[in-house]
Amino acid sequence: MISVIGAGPAGCYYASKEKGDVHIFEEHASVGNPIACTGILTDSVLQFTDIPKDLIISKINKFKMVAPNGKSLYVDLNKTNMVLHRAKFDQFVLQKALDNGAKLHLNEKFLGYRQNGTAYKLKTSKKTYDSEMIIGADGPHSAVAKAAGIYGKRKFVKGYQARCKVKDLEEGVTEVHLNLGEFSWVVPEDDKIARIGVIGVDDEKLKADYKKLIGNSEVLEDQSGIIPLYNPRQKIKKGNIFLLGDAATHVKASTYGGIIYGMIAGDYLAKNKGTFVSNINKKLSKDLWISLKMRNMMNAMNEKQANELIDIFEKKRNNKILSEYDRNFPSKFIVQLLMKEAKLWKLGFKIFANRALGK
Repeated sequence: MISVIGAGPAGCYYASKEKGDVHIFEEHASVGNPIACTGILTDSVLQFTDIPKDLIISKINKFKMVAPNGKSLYVDLNKTNMVLHRAKFDQFVLQKALDNGAKLHLNEKFLGYRQNGTAYKLKTSKKTYDSEMIIGADGPHSAVAKAAGIYGKRKFVKGYQARCKVKDLEEGVTEVHLNLGEFSWVVPEDDKIARIGVIGVDDEKLKADYKKLIGNSEVLEDQSGIIPLYNPRQKIKKGNIFLLGDAATHVKASTYGGIIYGMIAGDYLAKNKGTFVSNINKKLSKDLWISLKMRNMMNAMNEKQANELIDIFEKKRNNKILSEYDRNFPSKFIVQLLMKEAKLWKLGFKIFANRALGK
């Protein structure tokens, strides 16, 4: 028996590919709730699964970046992004796992385990199971990681998000404000409702930025949550215990999304347990690390530098790179940007020089 703790996309996608006797344990009464995610995905997800039309709330064709001085820049996307009904998406991936023979245990919380030779005695809120493997896909505060002693030193950011009624929405356009939180967004579901959010250190400034972003919009549903910061030193395996998704801190720090990374890792694990860690290190860690460095740079920008960044990407050649490449994999475009735009180097030097001087 293989035990998957957590019925999110990472764990369920793994279970949809695993050939063994898989049991999925979910502490909540239903899968997909509560929602704490924007649910916008690039077409990278299509390499793992089809997306039925009834899961797609809207499509995003453009990004609008707004500088602190109010200047804005549009980036036309070569490939449309999808805004998904997040709960239904989780349930859809779960169904793939169930179709593959996995068994689902709802309202059953993981409490711990004890070693039993090369296997484990897994304890839940309902009973004890004999399990040869344990997959921790149980979110940022992973109980599996804690029980296995591989939780490590984790850092988190707070994501405040709400579904809101909004006036004058640009349908098909995601709006990003460079001066609000570490990252902020207005993602339209249609011409009246948007998912509005801001992310960063949970402090008074972040809360003020969130209120500013929402403005007079009517809040329909709160979807706030905690997001882990990628830790390059995070252990993701101990014996036959493995971590996936947020539990492994596999979240790209540039925009704080992690669904694609969780599914990629789940695919690696299902294909070959022995090469799981090396595949993560070779194929995912580079993009996660680059995203972390990009985030550090963006966090260190002052308002003047954020305005300058908009000017840099206003150039047609730079805008074109942003429009053509998938933001999930910055290693595929960051070198091109740096080679073509000397001002990015200069801006980077300014940012870190100011940081070193405490400005």
